[in-house]
Amino acid sequence: MACRVKVVGQVERVDGASLSYAEFVRRFMASNRPVVLTGLTSSWRACKDWTLSGPGDRRRPNLGFFTENFPSPLVQVADCSSRDFTDQKRLEMSMQEFIDHWVRGAHRGSSDGSLLYLKDWHFVKEYPDYIAYTTPTFFVDDWLNMYLDSHPIHRDSDIANHKNEINCSDYRFVYMGGKGTWTPLHADVFRSYSWSANVCGRKQWLFLPPSQSHCIFDRNMRSSVYNLHDDVSEKQFPEFSKTEWLECIQEQNEIIFVPSGWYHQVHNLEDTISINHNWFNAYNLHWVTTKLQKNILKTFEIYVMILKDFVNGTWQLIQA
Repeated sequence: MACRVKVVGQVERVDGASLSYAEFVRRFMASNRPVVLTGLTSSWRACKDWTLSGPGDRRRPNLGFFTENFPSPLVQVADCSSRDFTDQKRLEMSMQEFIDHWVRGAHRGSSDGSLLYLKDWHFVKEYPDYIAYTTPTFFVDDWLNMYLDSHPIHRDSDIANHKNEINCSDYRFVYMGGKGTWTPLHADVFRSYSWSANVCGRKQWLFLPPSQSHCIFDRNMRSSVYNLHDDVSEKQFPEFSKTEWLECIQEQNEIIFVPSGWYHQVHNLEDTISINHNWFNAYNLHWVTTKLQKNILKTFEIYVMILKDFVNGTWQLIQA
């Protein structure tokens, strides 16, 4: 895929099977640097059940397995061809409807021009008895999901069985999308870490270091660049031309570690299934707390503005 940004380097690849936890912390987690880890997914059930053999060593999604074994009543799907504020338009549909749309698009092209990408599927919570994978050692110190797992929502059967509550109960996701599906430029929620494992398929990642993140915003730091493959307005984003990016082509069975505060955009170069976690621990807690403090301050500022408008409007009514 053609790229409109200045790529100055590639994300480092490391054999995860021979990397110690202490070395991972020193080289990547503590220094907040991305890395691709290989050799960690060969025993995963997902790599066998969820894929079919393809040309050479390539594998492709086993879509029939999902409709037969995971008939989720509703999954969240992004329409990659439709923007909704800073993200893609989100839809809800059954797993069968999503797979049918994918298959139709692969054979004849989508009839309505939409390109759908299943995102943020809380697979672990919906199917706890199916052990699709094991979290690699490097990522198990996960304060976010450990807290949510111990939350009363999971101990109260009346609450836990309420279908709407499942969708907010953890940050462990499965993503599934055909060639051409993508995720807009963003930094991860709460400025958490994330890790993403390709069960099958290939992805292109573009990364921007946190030190340059201000360059993708407008002068007021309100609006940010949405798609790196579009023509980015120099007038709206005057600092964007100064940005320097790292690139990674992530292959099947590879896991990418995304550090805190690194903006990134991701494109599926093939039909792809991935497993993704957001998480944080002591090494990036300062990123998380700083982000939450800023969000609280911004919320307070908005509240003050609304209150001020209300008071001014009320005073004008009294005077009238």
